[in-house]
Amino acid sequence: MASVHDFDRRWIFLIMGLLVVGLVAAGISAPMPVSEYVDSYFATIDKLPEGSIVMVSADFDPASAAELLPMYTGTIHHLLAKKMRIVNVCTWPAAPPYTASRFAEIAPMYDAVYGEDWVELGFLPGDDVAMGTIGQSLRSAYPRETKNNMAYDDVPLLRDCGDSMGNIELLITMSAGYPGILEWIAQVGGRYEIELLAGTTAVQTPDLFAFYPSQLSGFLGAATGATQYLQLVDDVAIDGSVTADKETQQSRMLVQTWAHYFMILLIIVGNVIYFTGRKSS
Repeated sequence: MASVHDFDRRWIFLIMGLLVVGLVAAGISAPMPVSEYVDSYFATIDKLPEGSIVMVSADFDPASAAELLPMYTGTIHHLLAKKMRIVNVCTWPAAPPYTASRFAEIAPMYDAVYGEDWVELGFLPGDDVAMGTIGQSLRSAYPRETKNNMAYDDVPLLRDCGDSMGNIELLITMSAGYPGILEWIAQVGGRYEIELLAGTTAVQTPDLFAFYPSQLSGFLGAATGATQYLQLVDDVAIDGSVTADKETQQSRMLVQTWAHYFMILLIIVGNVIYFTGRKSS
């Protein structure tokens, strides 16, 4: 057993590195089974009548963009493909550049007209207090939109929203932490009985199971949820516009899966060596 105990652990890191690099270079992708929570997220959007007003809140920053931006992109594709009208808000100051770039790319694909089919209201400081203000009076929270600095009543979509959340059918948040989905549930979902969906990071996902399906109609958990959702959106998005994102996510999840398999194998081998060594001593 001396040779086993003297094994240089750097070989493990080398094998793991070669495994990951090899799979990434190969670019292999494979579909994933869709969970109940992701399927419910998709179905909640899919069942809304054409022309429904949906509020999307970007509650993330660059640190969580790798997990949440694919969900956000897929959600915007899905909403516009189903001809929903989108009111986009942000409670994290770093989010607006991401949302602006996504809409600039996606909206023209669906001939979506700014001010009628979608509107950018931008960042509102105040964390959960800001969320409460939005729920109480959207007009007071955002007297002007941010893209063209137009007054609230000069934007047709905002006029259709009215003063509050009453005409908004659904609220979706891409939530990286505080403030995020838990605060939206407390400040808006519980008070105004508006249906909620969420996309979250891996760290926050376990917190959401207790709220599904009563306060939360569905959710996307981390990269796994994003991948499963993009598989569904690919069937409704225009001209395969999310196919590349879907295949990229599938490839990443395949790499992660095999890395996990390798780690499990190491745990098994390590335990076998440990218990074999105890019996022989």
